[in-house]
Amino acid sequence: MKTAVDKFGSLHILVNNAATVSPYEPVHALDEAAWRQALDVNLTGAFLMSKHAVPVMQKSGSGCIIHMASQMGHVGAPGRAAYGATKAGLIQLARIMALDYGPHGVRVNSLSPGAVLTSRVVARYGSVEATRDKLEPRYPIGRLGTPEDVALAATYLASDEAAFVTGTDLLVDGGYTAQ
Repeated sequence: MKTAVDKFGSLHILVNNAATVSPYEPVHALDEAAWRQALDVNLTGAFLMSKHAVPVMQKSGSGCIIHMASQMGHVGAPGRAAYGATKAGLIQLARIMALDYGPHGVRVNSLSPGAVLTSRVVARYGSVEATRDKLEPRYPIGRLGTPEDVALAATYLASDEAAFVTGTDLLVDGGYTAQ
């Protein structure tokens, strides 16, 4: 936080975007170390970054924190206990932080993308074509998300246009959770 303030004069925006790939296994088969890694990276990482960013933002009287959650924080999926629990945790963390820090000028939201066509998602299915064949039929909009879709949503949440938006989760999921 000190480096950001030293370089830019203040800290206005924090996007907690770190996430780890967790095994696709039901709870009884999930290794405890994998569970803890998902919690540490996906949830505790956002907590720690926020813990140190909030005082800096409070000092300036404004700021915006965005927790990158997921559609999987809203719906269940077989074998996704670790990932889904951490993403649901980020949504709730944003709500509580919005209540705690709104009076101090700090807005906190979460952003929940659906499947986004990235190298990480493609690696799971083997190719762009296989990824599209498997996942696109699940999305009412008929396509997967793009990094640009998510970036535009995050830009909105961080902008003055979202000055009255706090404590909410913005679903950018092509209608997946509407089903």
